[in-house]
Amino acid sequence: MRSLSINTDVLIVGAGPAGVSLAINLGKRDISTIVVDQKQKKNIGYKACGDALSPNSTRKLYEFSGIKQPYGDEIAENLKTAHFRPVSDFELSLDFVSQTVDRLKYGQRLLESLKEYSSIDVKTEHKVVGTIVEENQVIGCKVRQKDGKKFNIYAKIVVDCSGITGIVRRGIPVSVCDKFPNKLKKEETIVSYREIIETSEPHEYQYQMRIEYHDEMPPPGYFWIFSKGEKKLNVGVGWLLNDNNKKANVKTIHETIRKKIFPSAKVLDAVGDTLPGRLPLYSMVCNGFLTCGDAATLVNPISGEGHGPALLSAYHAADIVEKAIRNNDNSEEALWEYNIKIWNYYGYEGGLGIAVHKLLAAVPFSDFSFLFEKGIITQEDVDAIMGSTAVKLPIFQKVIKGMRKPKLLIKVAKGLLLAERIKKLSTKYPSKPNRFYRWKKKIEKIERKRI
Repeated sequence: MRSLSINTDVLIVGAGPAGVSLAINLGKRDISTIVVDQKQKKNIGYKACGDALSPNSTRKLYEFSGIKQPYGDEIAENLKTAHFRPVSDFELSLDFVSQTVDRLKYGQRLLESLKEYSSIDVKTEHKVVGTIVEENQVIGCKVRQKDGKKFNIYAKIVVDCSGITGIVRRGIPVSVCDKFPNKLKKEETIVSYREIIETSEPHEYQYQMRIEYHDEMPPPGYFWIFSKGEKKLNVGVGWLLNDNNKKANVKTIHETIRKKIFPSAKVLDAVGDTLPGRLPLYSMVCNGFLTCGDAATLVNPISGEGHGPALLSAYHAADIVEKAIRNNDNSEEALWEYNIKIWNYYGYEGGLGIAVHKLLAAVPFSDFSFLFEKGIITQEDVDAIMGSTAVKLPIFQKVIKGMRKPKLLIKVAKGLLLAERIKKLSTKYPSKPNRFYRWKKKIEKIERKRI
């Protein structure tokens, strides 16, 4: 007999964008679901990030499931251009549609919408302190309330939407599933620090998102400036951890750069965080378990944007979870289709990000202006890259233009080839779990390649 316990069909751990999106979509399907989050209800939605969210992601979510896009005061500003400045004397500008959103207001609205569904129960200030596993299957979580009382929640399927910590995933023994890591490696982690600032006069960056390199920060890092109105900005710094930058203080470096650019700005909010900087987890399911959003490492390694992937991965998860519940089959095989969908959506994006990080680590920033000034990489190439399409450089023409720096050209070509090879493997994700290890071996081999 199980004492001090609750039973449900689905347990969602985390009420961030992935958890709430999944809960809404399961509510529409009338699936009995409990959502737990350790935050106070009033703080759900708040997150330390750049606040940029592509309307393409929220439009798809609306088309798929009817969840309204951000509107009204949930939108701080509609962004029209993206600017990349890898060196002080060179800048690349692109027409680029995005938005800076008020994460708290948007998140609170989605959370409130869960009241429409009688099958959804939200428990805030409930912290997961353990994963319950029996007979090679995840069957629930141990939870601690605000008052310290503990109880167990048992579910047919547990979904980890807890962010980079992967609190449920890290409690699953390797003997139960060895297809994903319990914890991420340090070199798969991006450290960041951001501030919301207010200027005394209208700033010059309205409607812009900017990515800049400054000498104060270690490569491969960048400083971002995202406009949130004529006098408000989201500014921050982040980099992928490696042996050369692990001792760098992200807060100190951020403040140094911010004071240089915005010496008199008022700081309204400041916080540091970490996020995943790797390919999607090779597998995101096991018996009784599935993971979405940051917990599944579905973050663009170039921009650090994980809000859109979190919302959409949860929608796809809802389809798979409903089918498993209706068929009374929560096995790894029954949930495997989720892996295929996610790798088809985000494999190339992740692969391109890994390639760019390798390239930034191998190539001095000063070389990037040379690439564009000589036409070695053109606007069309960048548009294709940003659109996640295959990029095939006309290599002989490029060699002539890049004759002064042939090694640089070779590194760029290797980076794009690496991304393209990952894309091809993404579209050939194994159809069944028993074919997984052979596929994993191939993609790990590509990831280990140096540029």
